[in-house]
Parts: sequence; structure tokens; C-alpha cells
Amino acid sequence: MYLFKKRVRVEANPKVSTIIPHAGGRKLLDDCLKSLYLTKGVSFETIIIDNCSFEKVTDEPLGEYPDLRVLRYEHQLGFAGACNRGVEAASGEYIFLLNNDAVVLPDTIRLLSLALDDDNTVAACQPKILSLQQTGMFDYSSACGGEIDRYGFPFARGRIFDTVEDDNGQYDYGGYIFWGAGTALMIRRDLYLSAGGLEEPFFAHMEEIDLQWRLQLMGHRILVVPSAVVKHLGAATIHSESFTKMYLNHRNSLAMLFRNYSFRSLIRFFPARILLDFTAIIRSIFCGDFKRSWAVTRAGCWFWLSMPYLIKGRICTQRLRILSEREILLRIYPCSIVLQYFLSKRRTFGELKTIKSSYGCD
Repeated sequence: MYLFKKRVRVEANPKVSTIIPHAGGRKLLDDCLKSLYLTKGVSFETIIIDNCSFEKVTDEPLGEYPDLRVLRYEHQLGFAGACNRGVEAASGEYIFLLNNDAVVLPDTIRLLSLALDDDNTVAACQPKILSLQQTGMFDYSSACGGEIDRYGFPFARGRIFDTVEDDNGQYDYGGYIFWGAGTALMIRRDLYLSAGGLEEPFFAHMEEIDLQWRLQLMGHRILVVPSAVVKHLGAATIHSESFTKMYLNHRNSLAMLFRNYSFRSLIRFFPARILLDFTAIIRSIFCGDFKRSWAVTRAGCWFWLSMPYLIKGRICTQRLRILSEREILLRIYPCSIVLQYFLSKRRTFGELKTIKSSYGCD
């Protein structure tokens, strides 16, 4: 690991440490930094993790940015490992995980930090995330707050599978969510470390949901702050239809369920999840989508072959539990989002919310 450190101004105790993993796309990073340093009303530092990038971060242009550090690694750490190294080096009370292809509005960091200041039961919060390419539309990642169903399939207020909504202020009521995207997520540093940080074997995808599930097991909440806004390009590092992304999403989803559910919930919901995956394999084969069928199959094989690792992780996770499983289940969407979307044709969160309310899950 190599460290570049050039400070124009020294901030003794920054409120927020912004962590930016960088695996490539120097122009994207420049745009991200320019927007970040328009931030008003809060002290912050920035740590870039040059994660074995294909476009190295050169030193000279970075000298114009105060309180900036670059940690360079010659091997690929993945998103999870890069964030963990950044958090270890950070000095802020709050950590702001930020993708290098995101643009931050000037009040965003201040508003997110105020949300954490105002409620010590909230472990993490996310802004509203809009598309950088398609004006007025939500971003694919977690839009205006992430949710999850009982079988481990994530969706968001503003995006369900490939249906992305226009932002018309319909989700500006904010409130508690199940997860916020690692695209732009503010989290208390002490809780991040107490929960064990992002699970590095996940490498990328689902790792932030897994962490926030653990934080909720520890008795905390996750919040969306729609008045704070980040615009995100999306899929700049791993394309949305790539085999790697499909494989990691399915693999890590299985691992996340196994680690975080109580034994009773695991027995109750996991067989149905396996059935849904098997159905996805058969459907993909009939549709000629062999890449997806192989990704889901390979993820299942990895899961069963990795049982020693998964059991160890499950034991460590369950030791953190303070909240009862009943309370956790009230935060999870009670139906299958797969069946709601593909069979019942409910394509927006607004259409799903009435079902969630009827189960007392608000």
C-alpha cells in the first residue's frame, strides 16, 4: 500500500470522512471531487482508495483539494475491502461512502450528518439518488431508499428490477428503510467498526445490505433523507448485464440470508428462495439467457461448497443480535417481490406499499 498525502489546509477533527473507492475512470473521479468540494456547512476530509485502478490517480491535480489523501493498493480489494481500508484510515465521526461516478449536491453531506446528529438510533442514512444521465429519473441503485423481501431480493422506492420511475416527489416523505446504497451512504464510524465493516469476501454487491442488516440486528435503524441529493452515473465499473455482476448478486444474496436470519426464519424462507433460483435457471434456459442461468447455478454451487465460511460468519453475526427476529421481520417486505412484479404486475413501490401496510410492516 502506498500513501499520497498533500494537504492545503489541515482540519484537526473533520465531522465526516468521505471514502471514494477508485478502480478507474479518472474523468468521473474529477467530476465527483469538484462537486464534493462545493459542500457547505460541514467539515470533512476525503480519502480515495486507488484500488489497483486501470487509470491511476496522479498526484499533482489533487493538490488543489484540501484534506485529501490517496491510499494506493497494487491488488484488487473489491468495493468492500477498499471501503474497509478507507474507514480504518479515517478520522471523522461519520463515514460517507461515495462512488467515484457520483455527483454530490452542495447541501447533501450537511443534511445527512444533521440526520445522524438528530437521532442516535439511526446508524446510517442515504440521500435521494437520481440518475446522472436521465434527468428527472431515479437511479437504479437504491433510488429513494432500499427495501428487501423475505427471500433476499432487494428493490427500492423508485426502482423495482428494471422498472425505474421518474422522480415526482412521490417518495419525499422519507423515513426508515431497510438499506441504503453504497453509492452514497453515511454511517457512524464506531458502529461500522463494531459491526465488523463490509464483508470482504463478498467483494462487491449486497455487501452494504449485509452490513445494514447487521446494524439492525444490533438495534439500530436506517434512514433516507430525500432533501439530500446525489446524482449517479451507474454501472461505470461493472456493467449491469455482466456475468460477474449477476453472479455476485445471487451469490452474496444467499450468503446474506444465511448469515443474518434466525434459524427459524432460515428454515421458513430459505427453501422458497432456492425454489425461486431454480425457477430462474429454468426460465433463463428457455429464454436463451445462458449467461444468467450459469450465474445463478454457479452462485448456488459456491453457496453449498462454502458452508464452513458461511457457518463461521453466521455465528459471528448472530452474536451481535439485540433485536428480536419478529422486529426484524416487520422491517422486511412480507411477500415475494418476484411474484408481485412478474405475476401481479405491480411495478412501483407505491403499488406495493398498500400490501406492506396491511401486514403492519410500516
